Amino acid sequence: MTDTSFITWVQQFSSPVLDALFKAVTFMGNAEYYILVIPLLFWLYDKKFALRFGVFFLGNAWLNSFIKHIFQVNRPPVELHKIEQGGYSFPSGHAQGSTGFWGYLAAQIKRPWAYIVAAILCFLVAFSRVYLGVHFPHDILAGILIAIVWIVIYEFITRKVKIKLNLWQWFLASLALSVIMLLLHPSGDGPLTAGFMLSVLWGYRLETDFVRFKVRGRWWQNIIKALLGIAVLFILHSVLKPILLSLFNNPAKDTSFYYAATFCRYFIMGWWVSLLAPLSFKKLGLYPKE
Repeated sequence: MTDTSFITWVQQFSSPVLDALFKAVTFMGNAEYYILVIPLLFWLYDKKFALRFGVFFLGNAWLNSFIKHIFQVNRPPVELHKIEQGGYSFPSGHAQGSTGFWGYLAAQIKRPWAYIVAAILCFLVAFSRVYLGVHFPHDILAGILIAIVWIVIYEFITRKVKIKLNLWQWFLASLALSVIMLLLHPSGDGPLTAGFMLSVLWGYRLETDFVRFKVRGRWWQNIIKALLGIAVLFILHSVLKPILLSLFNNPAKDTSFYYAATFCRYFIMGWWVSLLAPLSFKKLGLYPKE
């Protein structure tokens, strides 16, 4: 399970061009990429679709971190790394994340070309992790398989199970889901996904019931929404961490203080994505006037 022969074989073809190429490709599996794309779908395309997609992706990320902390497999030797990468190795978060992201989109489009594009992109991201020396091949295969299983399960649940909840039932069900996620996995990305999940679900329901922002707009309105929304989101992502860690008065990464700060950080970011940004767009008149 720790055989590095395939990694060293792949890396014999290394070159500055390939290094740059696969470092760019691997970004498509980074958290920053998904933080950018999914909110844009919420603000510019379709709120209900973006919520389903966001919940799917957060569940996929939580599942990956949960499994990683069960097995706690170390990464390949650091001398093989072409990028800095911490955390556990099995299963690959990039392979699972990209397969889940592109695979879920392909499952919604239901066209042969969509599945082909998804397969190519997933392969490139997955292969980049081996080329860059931060994952074993079995990490990649496990991440891909877990994502495919999660797509099948999630699609079955969302298509077959229909539950209508009033506002307070929605709030309590969302809170229960977040608490369960935290209890089962209070470390790693557990607090991140639980905090973001809770605020996104609460914010979405409040936005749907009371704000009712129209996502479709003129081209210049969409550009302003995208620039403003992403700018504030990344400011929150950068600024909240040191502020919250100082408030919790303990910067050590493996303590409950750090995870509490992480939960609060992404809880606030989720409010911006699902409620405060749409409310701001509506107040600024960034929608067609009828």
